[in-house]
Amino acid sequence: MRATRLLTPGLALVLGCAAPPLVAQTVERADTPKSGVLRLTFDPRIVTWDEAFTPTGLASLGAPLTGDTVGAAHIPLVAQMQQDVRAASGLPNWIANLGAGLLSVYQEKRITPIGAELGITDRLSLAVTLPIVRVATRSAFQLSQTNANLGANPLVTSSAALQQYASFFGHFATALTQLKDSVANGSYGCPGSPMCTQAQALLAQGLSLETTLERLIYGGGSVANPFLPIAASLAGQQIDTTVAHLEQQLQGTYHVPGFTDTLLLAADTLAAPVGFDTFLQGAVGANGAVFGFGYNPLRNTYRYGLGDVTVEAKYRVVRNSVYALALGVVAQLPTGTRDSTLELIGAPIADHVFGLEGRVLQELTLARRIWLNIAVRAGMERPGTQARRVAPFDAFLVPYEATTELAWTPGNYIALDCAPLYRLTPEFAAGFTVGYYSKAADHYSYQTAADSTTLATTLGVPIPAAVLDQGTSERWVRLGAAITYVGPVLEGGFTVERTVSGAGAQVPAATVFRLVLRLSRKLS
Repeated sequence: MRATRLLTPGLALVLGCAAPPLVAQTVERADTPKSGVLRLTFDPRIVTWDEAFTPTGLASLGAPLTGDTVGAAHIPLVAQMQQDVRAASGLPNWIANLGAGLLSVYQEKRITPIGAELGITDRLSLAVTLPIVRVATRSAFQLSQTNANLGANPLVTSSAALQQYASFFGHFATALTQLKDSVANGSYGCPGSPMCTQAQALLAQGLSLETTLERLIYGGGSVANPFLPIAASLAGQQIDTTVAHLEQQLQGTYHVPGFTDTLLLAADTLAAPVGFDTFLQGAVGANGAVFGFGYNPLRNTYRYGLGDVTVEAKYRVVRNSVYALALGVVAQLPTGTRDSTLELIGAPIADHVFGLEGRVLQELTLARRIWLNIAVRAGMERPGTQARRVAPFDAFLVPYEATTELAWTPGNYIALDCAPLYRLTPEFAAGFTVGYYSKAADHYSYQTAADSTTLATTLGVPIPAAVLDQGTSERWVRLGAAITYVGPVLEGGFTVERTVSGAGAQVPAATVFRLVLRLSRKLS
């Protein structure tokens, strides 16, 4: 029913059929089959796109991982790590960089609705449409690490890392505990002396640094951090300097011994066998945690599924030689295949919710050669559930741990389709199409308060489900050209349409190819 977010060409537009002077065309007709006549429609279409309209203009689908700096802008784990490195190193403007990336993405969606419409009376008909969907994604990623300052977490690349980190943080905690006990027991002139104030400030600094470094190495909540600064990079050297300075103050000024460890950081940039592709899917570290994002690898993929079946009742109100008017009601059934959260890039197959749509279909014939067909559609879908990775819209790589089943209320929509045709011969006509579509934002929420608490515990920070609302509203305009043919038994047509403008977080700049064949038969 509703155009599926980020990709579809709109609702199923049916190629009409009638005897001259009216001819088949792209927008659903106001005609109905006569009583006892069964009309079968084969309506395949191919939708392709590799760009999308965004608030900043037209952008390629691979833009989030394309550019000289692949990092915090679209990868939340890197964004958090960047903040922690800035705090630990004292470099407020440090930028995390996995390298220069180039992500190429091409999307194709083939929808094959097979419809059957039966004339109940000469004015009333009932129709069922079964859509079969194939989604194809072609993607490839190249990462040049010449200017990279990040590498793999040693917990993934070194079997000795777990013991080294345990030793580092164990000695760190012991030293801070000793300093804390000394302050509490009145050492350094506590309370009230200048040296006591300095000791308390150093203790607070040490505790903050300890928390930051633990989150840097182990991640937040149950989500492991896959990337760390390279030890030889500016940030790596500055973290080492910060830790060494704290150690010197503890030992030299406050006589706290036993803290001489060096924090283990990444040895080098990402490289085989633990490269970017490994983290995209997820790698098991020495501590048993999964480091990465839990996506399927980037490759050429094909997914097949059943779309949401629709049932339509249409009633022809007016029909004469100049004007025709019909009203229709369409029910969308939640039969569609549910989509996976394991694909980094992909188009949904169906909404899998119940929906209702109202249609007003009009036809105007001028001078027996010009035919103007206008269809106005408006609809809504009932609330349902949807599995999503909860993160802001601009987050491209989201850890699998952020996945949960959410309550989902799709936004209402309205659409206008117009197709003027000029009949060149009694059987053949050509013209153009104009389509407009607008949909309100969807709304997401947790099904229970426990779901929100569980996810906050897992991620280490609370995150509202409503962050997913952003980017779900859309509005687009599409233009196209159409040719149609009508014969005594078989009729058909071909249409090419292009999305020429879009508003919303991401509206595909799609090209739509449609071929429609229709056959009518009188039932005995």
